[in-house]
Order: sequence, then C-alpha cells, then structure tokens
Amino acid sequence: MSKAAHPERNVVPSPEREISVVAEPRYRSGVVQKAAYSPFENGFLSGAEAVSAALEQMGVQHAFAIIGGGIAPMCRALHDGSIRMVHCRHEAGAAFAAIESSLASGRMSVVVCTTGPGLTNLLTGMVGARWEGAKVLFISGYTPSGSRGRWAFQETSPVAPGVLGLHQSGPLFHYASAIESPAELEAALVRIGYGAAGPGPFVAHLALPLSTQTQPSQYKRNWIRQLATSAPDPAVVRECVKHLKAERFAIWCGFGSRAAAPEVLALAELSGAPVMCTPRGKGAFPESHPQYLGTTGFGGHDRVLEQLQHAKVERVLVLGSRLGEMSSFWLDALVPQSGLIHVDTDPAVFGCAYPNAFTLGVQADCKAFLVDLLQEWGPMRPVPSQSSSVPPPLIPPRSGLVRPSYLMQEVQGQIVEGSTASIITEAGNSFSFCTHYLRFDRPGRYRVSTGFGSMGHASAGVLGLAMATGTRSVAILGDGAMLMLNEMNTAATYGIEALWIVLNDSAYGMIAQGMQSIGWDPFLTNFQRVDFAAVAQAMGVQARGVRDESELRAGLREAMAHKGPFLLDVWIDPEERAPTGSRNKSLQKQGVNAPRMPGADQK
Repeated sequence: MSKAAHPERNVVPSPEREISVVAEPRYRSGVVQKAAYSPFENGFLSGAEAVSAALEQMGVQHAFAIIGGGIAPMCRALHDGSIRMVHCRHEAGAAFAAIESSLASGRMSVVVCTTGPGLTNLLTGMVGARWEGAKVLFISGYTPSGSRGRWAFQETSPVAPGVLGLHQSGPLFHYASAIESPAELEAALVRIGYGAAGPGPFVAHLALPLSTQTQPSQYKRNWIRQLATSAPDPAVVRECVKHLKAERFAIWCGFGSRAAAPEVLALAELSGAPVMCTPRGKGAFPESHPQYLGTTGFGGHDRVLEQLQHAKVERVLVLGSRLGEMSSFWLDALVPQSGLIHVDTDPAVFGCAYPNAFTLGVQADCKAFLVDLLQEWGPMRPVPSQSSSVPPPLIPPRSGLVRPSYLMQEVQGQIVEGSTASIITEAGNSFSFCTHYLRFDRPGRYRVSTGFGSMGHASAGVLGLAMATGTRSVAILGDGAMLMLNEMNTAATYGIEALWIVLNDSAYGMIAQGMQSIGWDPFLTNFQRVDFAAVAQAMGVQARGVRDESELRAGLREAMAHKGPFLLDVWIDPEERAPTGSRNKSLQKQGVNAPRMPGADQK
C-alpha cells in the first residue's frame, strides 16, 4: 500500500516500506530537484522541506512525532519524504524510541513536537538522550514573533514561562537554535550535519515558527558528509603498552567499547588478561569465554572482586565507560594500586568516578586505540587468570508463580541463544535480574540505561530498537514501568516487531526491596494488579498471560513466533529478591538510612 492511497493520513501502515536511506536524493550536482509536493513554482523548497531533504542526506532513517498545529508543515514534509515517521502517543515515548533507534543504528534520529506541552513533555527524553550518548535532533514548534508575550495558546518563546534555556546550546544540547527565517537554515543544518557525522554523541534542538516551515528557502546545498578523525597519539599508545606489558592488568569494557569487540578479544587472548564488563558493556567480550570474570555494577557478580584479587591485578584498562554508580558503585576494590588506563572519546570522564586513583587518560576511540596498541605490541608474558563464568545450573520448573531466575533461564535459552533478538531492560528489578542472569557473546544485543534510568524508557524505546535492527526486539520490564509509559498502540498501528515481557508483581518491587534493605518497612509500594494481556489486546497487541511456571515455556515460544507486536504478562514470585545488594549499600553510604517505620503497605 503506497502513501498515495492515504494522502489525508499521517499514520501509514507500511510493512513493505524499506527502512533505508533514499537511494536517489533530491539533490544532484548541487541543484535542487523540485519535490512533487512543493507549493512554490520557482523550484525552491519550503523551510520544512529543506530540513527534511537535508536530514535524508545526513542518513536519518527514523523520525518519531506527536503532530500539532505548530509543527504540522514539518511533519508533512517528513512524512512525504523517505524518512520513516512514526506518530507516537506521547512525546516522552517518541524520545525514548529515537534514542534506541540512534544507539542501535549509529545514525541520528529525529523527534518532532509542537509548541507548549509538546516541547516540555520532551524534557526527560532530551536529558535521557544526552545521558545515553545518542544522536538525536529534536524539532519543535515556536511561537511567531508577532504573537509572543500576548498569552498566545501554548506559547513557546523566550518570554514564555518554563521554557527558558531549551533553545540554547549548553549542558543539555550540543547545538540549539530558534530559526526565525528560512535564510538561517543552511548554517544550522551544516552544524547539525557535522554533529550527526561525528564520532561522539550529538543532541540538538531546532525551534521552527510556522513562517520558517512554510516560506521558500534558499537551501541548495549538495550535502558532503565529511568527517575529520584524529588517530591516537603514537607516544601515548607506546606508554600504555609499556605499562600493560610490565604489570598484571584486567580489561574493563563499557558501552563505548562495543564496536571494538574483535580487538578486545584479541588483546585478552594475547595477554591472558581477565575481562569484566559494565551492564551496558555486556557482550563486548564473550560472556562464555574462560577469561570473562563477570559483570560489575547493578545486578553484577560478586565473583568479579574475588577473581581480581586472585589474579593479583595491578592495573585496569577501562574502555569506553564513565564508571558511574550503576556501573561500578565506585567500589575502591575495582581499582588496583597502579590505577587505571582510561580510554574514552570524552576527556571529562577521566578521574571523575575515582578522583583519588592514578589515571592515565587517553582521549581516543576505543577501536582505533586498540588497533594501534595491538600493532605496537610485541611478544609478551601471558598473565594467568582463573574464571568463574560457568553458567549456573538449570532450575527445574515448579508449580506456582514464576520465579524471576527461572524466567531469565528461559529467556536465555529461547531468546538470547535461540534467536538474534535484541533485549532492552528497564530501570528497576528487571534491570538487575537481566544483567545478573543473562549472558551475551556479542555486542549490541543488550541495552539498559545506567545513567538517567527513566522508567518507561524500555517500554517505548523497544520500538526504536526494533525499527533500527529490523528484527524482533524484546523489552523486559516491571509492571510499574509499563503503567508509567508505553507505546503499545503505536507498535500495533505500524506492525513493529516489539515484544514486552512484563514482570507483574503488583508492586514497585525495587522500591520495596530497597526500603527493606535499609531497615524500613515498605510503604505505598503496592498497587492493584493489572491484567496487562487484556490491556494489550485492547490496544491491538496480541498477548498472553502466564500465571504458572508450567506455562512459561509455551508462552515464550508463542511470543517469539508471532509476527508483529506481542506482550507476555508474567506473574512473578515477589519472594525472590533481585540481586541489588551493592546498590543498597551505595545508598546507605550516601546517607539514605532511617529507623524502621510502621509497615502500612507490606506484601
């Protein structure tokens, strides 16, 4: 079914539509090819059409939007171009889907919103994009100059309450601008183009009044995707080799090392160095490898510290991680006496998590650094290591509510090992269970937000993940997160291959267990149990409920075999605690403790 069949609709069922960059852009030899839908006889594109055309040439594939009057021409231009635009149900959901699309594809994604609450509803997603290191362009409506300061409906301008700072470059945006005239577009799009093509994250915001969107632009640029990259300093590489060859070292892989997985494996096997990963770094080194120690941080493995001590590690090579709280809990035992060699594209992370540790900071792309390091390396003495990365024994099924550990065992067999599906998990106990129990042998199959950690990120982000990978993608999340935000109806509308596995215990389980761990009796953590299978079916998503462990295996098989979105509502045993001990110890260290309180809402 073509777009022409539904010219009046902004939502287009398009399962046959290719998710790829347009093969023949409108620009050839620097001359604008007039779009069929352009309203101007002189061949110029409108401002909105110029933005859409430039984004196509930057390689943008996906846009996520909530359409409103203040941004309608921009949405029309995107819809009529080659970028696949998905009309979501909430701006935050659109932002989370764009973040995951960007991280999975390596391309910039776009989010479009209207004025007023359309923009402010995006704030959490904007901050999340910056924390996650994604490439996302936010395009919003902007109140025309003649209406500003007059209490225009949903006014969005420098004088409107509550939006000050959202149109300026700074801590939130690498680049932001309010474009008052189409004549300003070319300079802005050049800035955005280089940010999109660059090696690091890039979060930008363009505010467009209706006049800029609809008036003819002079944009005729033949987009050149040019990027200058700097190789690691050879002297720095030689110094790193000198330290690593002289000492017993371990490798600590973060999210930024995922593209360097072959080089990490080569260095580990050449040196005999043990390897550990942060939650976001899972899969950067095969978790089945005998040199893999385990995962650090939230939901990680206690054996990591034991094995580091056993191997008598003297220095740690950190690859692409901020070493934030949920990745390290800032445990001093993870940093040996000689300190860290820390490789990252962002120099601001050096010495941030461990300010008292000696740190040799190397500003470089992890893959480029390791390629040069391996070339510099000569024969060396292998470092003996002992691993405890043996999979746990299989748990037999039983009658009754589903134990989360048993659910993870079945997910490992049927999804991780039995398919190519990607998995994203939510802030909460699901994050802990998945990080602790699931094992990945290649990068790019596991995603979790260890920084901003917004509830609802995975429930909506799974749509962008599925669109970017072109395969079934799975969100494993708690019932509290699913109640906060989901885009099930959006997935049903577009036939997106998203699977939600909901850990249903009718409670904010992580909050309750956290209260217990610091000596409190849980309060206000329970809520009415929700039949998520019924909710999903009411939104057009096929679903199944699992109330007993004996039903789980068949439920997972049905979910994975189904074409289109699916939800599996799993009633879990609340008595099985998530492996979150280090998180609670971290809270206690920060001063979160109190005398026991009367238990008004215990399970």
